[in-house]
Amino acid sequence: MVGDSMTAISRRLRRRASGLALGLAACGGRAAGSGAESAAPVRVVPLAQAIVLETAGPPPHDTVVEFVTGERRVVVLRHGPPENIVFARVDFPATAFADSGRPVRAELRPRPGVYGLDLSTSLPLKNEASVSFNYARYFTAPARARELFGADAVFERALAVGRVQNDSLLALLPSTRPASDVLRAGFTAQGRYLVAAAK
Repeated sequence: MVGDSMTAISRRLRRRASGLALGLAACGGRAAGSGAESAAPVRVVPLAQAIVLETAGPPPHDTVVEFVTGERRVVVLRHGPPENIVFARVDFPATAFADSGRPVRAELRPRPGVYGLDLSTSLPLKNEASVSFNYARYFTAPARARELFGADAVFERALAVGRVQNDSLLALLPSTRPASDVLRAGFTAQGRYLVAAAK
């Protein structure tokens, strides 16, 4: 029992250290742009070669929200009871859509068994919105990830948020870590978004 506790603490410290390292690296990277430029992929890989981060526990529910453009809206998806912990947040800033004062409908459908979701909006995005996945409680590295990366911490450092293209490619987006066990990326289009790594 003590060994399990120490392993969990050690893993948490390694993950926090890797998050800090990535955060420092991001500080020295290119300046953030707006609109489609900041959502340009940094790497495109065949979907079959990507290793998607798995999740467990009570699955999050599909979520549909309606709001008025021109005001910021943050949609929080949670795992089911009894824990109800955050699975993902989708942030639509006030400038996300072209016109202010128009009704918009956003549909967020979590993908079963993985950190990912299908996202659609009734109006096209004009500027960047963002999605953040929280994986502190249910981080599960697939067996293939351990074979390729050797350790959970190495797999975690390789993770990014990606957008599925043509059902066969994964465009890995510039991703940051605003907090420990949280991975965030901007997006400018509807589609399927997954947390994944590619060797």
